[in-house]
Amino acid sequence: MVDYGIWTIITPLVTIGLAIVTRQVILSLLAGIFVGFTVLNGFNPLLGVESTLDGIVGIFASASSTRTILFCFMVGGLIRLIQVTGGTKALVRYLTEKANIINNKKAVQLLAMFITSVIFIESSISIMAAGTSTSELAKRYGVSREKMAYVIQASCVSVCSSIMINGWGAAMMGVIGVQVSKGFLDGEPFAILAGSMVYNFMAWLSLASVLFYILSGFKWGSMGESEVRAASGKELRDGAFPITSEDDVSIVESAQDKESLLNFLVPLIPTILMVPIGLYITGGGDISNGSGSTSVFWGVMLGTLCSFIYFVGKKLLTIDSFFTHLFDGYASMIPLGAIMTLAFLMGNISGDLNTGAYITQAIDGVIPSGFSAAFVFLIAVVMGISTGTSWGTFSIMIPIGIQIGAAVGIEPQLMIGAAISGAIFGDMTSPISDTGIVSSMATKNDHIDHIRTQFPYAIVTGIMATVLFTICGFSMLG
Repeated sequence: MVDYGIWTIITPLVTIGLAIVTRQVILSLLAGIFVGFTVLNGFNPLLGVESTLDGIVGIFASASSTRTILFCFMVGGLIRLIQVTGGTKALVRYLTEKANIINNKKAVQLLAMFITSVIFIESSISIMAAGTSTSELAKRYGVSREKMAYVIQASCVSVCSSIMINGWGAAMMGVIGVQVSKGFLDGEPFAILAGSMVYNFMAWLSLASVLFYILSGFKWGSMGESEVRAASGKELRDGAFPITSEDDVSIVESAQDKESLLNFLVPLIPTILMVPIGLYITGGGDISNGSGSTSVFWGVMLGTLCSFIYFVGKKLLTIDSFFTHLFDGYASMIPLGAIMTLAFLMGNISGDLNTGAYITQAIDGVIPSGFSAAFVFLIAVVMGISTGTSWGTFSIMIPIGIQIGAAVGIEPQLMIGAAISGAIFGDMTSPISDTGIVSSMATKNDHIDHIRTQFPYAIVTGIMATVLFTICGFSMLG
């Protein structure tokens, strides 16, 4: 294993730093990727350029990455179909006029939080459904896109990481099972993970924070500025670059008098229901077999098929117009597809540079035992921000946490909770996080604005989680 020293950290820092300064996520990712490949090629910049170009193409050699990128494009097609057939307007009319459920800012945000909590099977589906359901309502009541993205993503990753009957839970149990087989702890993986959920402090504090900000109306920092701007009727800041199309989508003439909730539900319900079926068929949450990407791809394919049968059969769309709008939806996802491709490549580079191994070696044996859980949390935070993957982070940090806990005498459940918490903090704050990118897409946000406004809120929650992990660590040793 090659030791790249401090360069393993500098490479992701280039991406994160440029993203903060320039607010241009594609530029930042490309720069970070170039630096990474230059390091991997002995600091030869010409080979760095060549490897960058080859690496972008090489992403599509991975079936899992390709399915995920295709899923993003196809979701754009479904959203377009829902819009042009009046499905979104029908939902808004039902919630605001007929049922009178949603009639203010708080209700819109609570609806988004509820949807992400109920659809906990798969994070991308959850985020997409919440964003599609609430975007028009948020616009109507002056809720900023940045705030909606925060509510949706923070709620989604918190719930998905705490509910064990989904791909996240299956993946965590698989990682824990390996540690059981190696003798680092005793017990059944399900029971161990269940005991760890109480220590998933980042999740519980994030959900409490989201509720606090919704119900109190309290706002501060750049998020507060976005809320003030939205309340004045300005949806995006000057110079913002939303990663999905801002075109106003008109309802097709054949559907103008046939607005129905079914136009919203028919594309989404089969997509959502197919995910758990796909997870079961493909083997749960096994990271190695790409079951998550396969399941969501199957789901969006089924949603597209059901949409075709329903919309054409009801004569809301002709065959030609169906595919015209479907492809228009795909086209609106081109910026998102580019970002996802580069984010996957950046994650691969972090693995090639041994970022996780470098971080853990650098901190080995330098902290008091009572700080072990807090330290595992913080290292998982750094790793999650650097790599943009919560699954990759907890798959590395759960074994490390368990082994540290066994060595110093701290319950493994606390160490597992710390690893998971750090992973989801990174998921919420990394500009290359897939859930962050999808959240920006679902809310039609400038992606860097989403990360920039959410980061301070996550920092406050992370500080509280660090304190709790420190208290628990010392109490278990005492």
